Amino acid sequence: MNKRLIARTMRLRAGNIKQSGGYFFRAEFDHILRGVLFEYVPRGVYVWNFRFPLFDFFGENLLYSDRLRPPGFIEKGQITEDAMVEGALAHPDVQEAFRPGPPMSLEQFFQFLEGSTAMLNEHAQLIFAAGLVMAGEEVRAKQMLAEILPRLPARDAEHCRRLQEALQKGLPAAVELLDKVRQQNLRAFKLI
Repeated sequence: MNKRLIARTMRLRAGNIKQSGGYFFRAEFDHILRGVLFEYVPRGVYVWNFRFPLFDFFGENLLYSDRLRPPGFIEKGQITEDAMVEGALAHPDVQEAFRPGPPMSLEQFFQFLEGSTAMLNEHAQLIFAAGLVMAGEEVRAKQMLAEILPRLPARDAEHCRRLQEALQKGLPAAVELLDKVRQQNLRAFKLI
């Protein structure tokens, strides 16, 4: 697989996108990166419908993403790089990700999460609560954080407590904390 050829073809065919490694996402975004990921492994490539909330304390992860079906996985040499890009861009989920119009909103991300199996994961529940903070839903965020704290693993519990402490100082302090997380993630994706 020629990663550079895939990247060049994606940039030519997808239009106004940004790239970070195998990630290709809408150039316009606010709190959620949305696009496609070509995850290169020795035997080939997994193709993902990529979503990532920039306020996720954990950093880059695929918890909110799904492998495209089909193809899901493409073996090395199975198809050309051009056909791989064309297939990804023709997939309905990727077309939705790159559709013209405003980027994915927090409300749309909430709707996605509420209907997804990701919400069975405690970390996703923490990030949902963090999203509520970003959306200004302070009361609902406080309730959710209090509810999930006892179930969270140690690292997430630490982030939950930090967010709760920030909320005690007021919504602007909590948003500031999450904006710092956002800036770290933007740097990780080489967007700033």
